[in-house]
Amino acid sequence: MHTSDLHLDRLEDKACDSLATIVSLAIDEQVDMVIIAGDLFDHNRIENDLVSFVVGQLKRLPAPVVILPGNHDCLVPGSVYEQAEFQSSDKIHIIRAPQGETLDLPELEVSIWGKCIDSYDADVLPLEGVPQPRVNGRWHVAVAHGYYVGKEPPLSYSYYIRHEELVNSGQDYIALGHLPMFRCVCLEPVAYYCGSPSMSDSVALVELSDETGVQVTQCMLAGS
Repeated sequence: MHTSDLHLDRLEDKACDSLATIVSLAIDEQVDMVIIAGDLFDHNRIENDLVSFVVGQLKRLPAPVVILPGNHDCLVPGSVYEQAEFQSSDKIHIIRAPQGETLDLPELEVSIWGKCIDSYDADVLPLEGVPQPRVNGRWHVAVAHGYYVGKEPPLSYSYYIRHEELVNSGQDYIALGHLPMFRCVCLEPVAYYCGSPSMSDSVALVELSDETGVQVTQCMLAGS
């Protein structure tokens, strides 16, 4: 399951209901992994009760969850992700390296690469430096939070992702965050924005199959 941009702010938010629904859906669908591609939180000034709620929801998952800090909840000193509760489960993985890092999940035969955003104003290029995957029989997934600009000149000095970066990445699937609506931006390799659950009322279900390749389905949340 691939989601992003919940922008959690306080316990009274609709987004908290969305998170609980997403976790329940992931359990019902028996997904092998959940990826949150940035901006789980709307900012870093998050109260302890919301952090406890979020970690409690994520601990309901029998599967690992991979979180990429985005531009709203970036990994600066005092980040919400420095709170001890995020260290309380070995199934919650936070991508922390600003130069990018690879997370291997051998039990799933998946390797995940991502680069966290670690500044509010730095010139961050989310896919710059993605390494070519090792030939090890695993599926290779990249996670990136930014603007897809295709082949056009970027309008923003930061957070942009060019088409050639996707094509040359060597990945099987690229899980994108930052834009609010569900959208495919590339088919070789497969790259999708999953959309913000609060606006698209959906998440992306991604199937990696030796027979059919990469298949992505927009899954509507209950009540949408």
